Amino acid sequence: MITILSKIIKFNKLHVIGILKKENEESYHVLTVKRKGTKLTIIALESFNEFDDLEKKVNQNLPLLLFIDGKGVLNKAIDFNNEEDLRWYKNIDLNSIYHTSLKSSNVDFISFCRKNIIDDILSKFKKNNFQIIDVYLGSFISAILIKSIKKETIFTNDLLLEFKNEELYRFEKQASLTKKVSYNIGNETITNTHLPLYASAVNFFVKSKEISKTKIETLNSEEIIYKKAFNYFGIIILISFLITLLISFFLIQHYISKNAALNIQNIYTDKNYQQTLDLEKQKENKQRILLESGFSSSKFLSFYSYEIIKTVPKDVSLTVLEITPLSKETKKEQKLIFESNTIHVSGETFNESSFNTWMESLKKMNWLSNFEILSLKKDKKNKSHFEIKIIIKNV
Repeated sequence: MITILSKIIKFNKLHVIGILKKENEESYHVLTVKRKGTKLTIIALESFNEFDDLEKKVNQNLPLLLFIDGKGVLNKAIDFNNEEDLRWYKNIDLNSIYHTSLKSSNVDFISFCRKNIIDDILSKFKKNNFQIIDVYLGSFISAILIKSIKKETIFTNDLLLEFKNEELYRFEKQASLTKKVSYNIGNETITNTHLPLYASAVNFFVKSKEISKTKIETLNSEEIIYKKAFNYFGIIILISFLITLLISFFLIQHYISKNAALNIQNIYTDKNYQQTLDLEKQKENKQRILLESGFSSSKFLSFYSYEIIKTVPKDVSLTVLEITPLSKETKKEQKLIFESNTIHVSGETFNESSFNTWMESLKKMNWLSNFEILSLKKDKKNKSHFEIKIIIKNV
């Protein structure tokens, strides 16, 4: 997991805090750098005489490198061809010190300090929530910048470093410098005080083969990576949540307007549907009335009237011909009830033989279902009065 995160979460911006220890005081020098590709840019250069000022003004959210020099930090050149130096190196207890070393062709330049001094400094910074990722000691590390500075001697803090063919071969401690010395590295101008800080940042990003140092087990860069990853992904999740919330808001507004339009449409649809039901009910009522009245027949009513009249003999006269008559007399505001498919015929005749012949001819009508003689009476003048009920077939 940490391997994957370390590829994603990189320390491209950091502080280098230089602690210069003197007899009874400490000074703090801060170099803030940013890496973009292969270019290292200085963002800020600051100096403080009090730790409280450093704590208040330095951004503690950025990881930092600690550079320690001055009192308590010893510098030594070890010539492995020199028996005395070799004996000293063999007798030194590397477990009791922290060191930063610069290797040249024949000589190793080592800056070292007792562990307890460094541990106290680390404890002080951690207690104040500084995120320390590594520690460098002594000013020999400035030698890795010689190819950019292109000088035979350089001042770095209170050391004078001398070079031959761009390789450090001797150093000399200076009692005091009357003024700061500045060096141009690319577009940057750096004083001798901030020079080892800049070199520490360069080595952190580039990992020079000339530099070796103690790995401090109490420093947990993985924890800083996890913390940075948590903040990084937390911001991404928060932004994603806000974007999702914004999209959700616009979608809700969109669907609310759509829903309102559909509700209006639904109201009109319900109204139209109700009107359709009412019209269908009216249609059924009218069809029922037509069915009851006989008007639903495929033949016009005049057809039946004509068919009946044309068969009437000359000596038979019709007085009444009712198609779909009322079934009974109705009173005011009562429903009219018709006898559907029914024809009532009333008439009179002096010749019953003709009347009978007419009845026989009516039976032959293909549209006639049945007929019934409701009454047949004679008056004093021997005239027959008749009333017939004819039933029409459903066509």
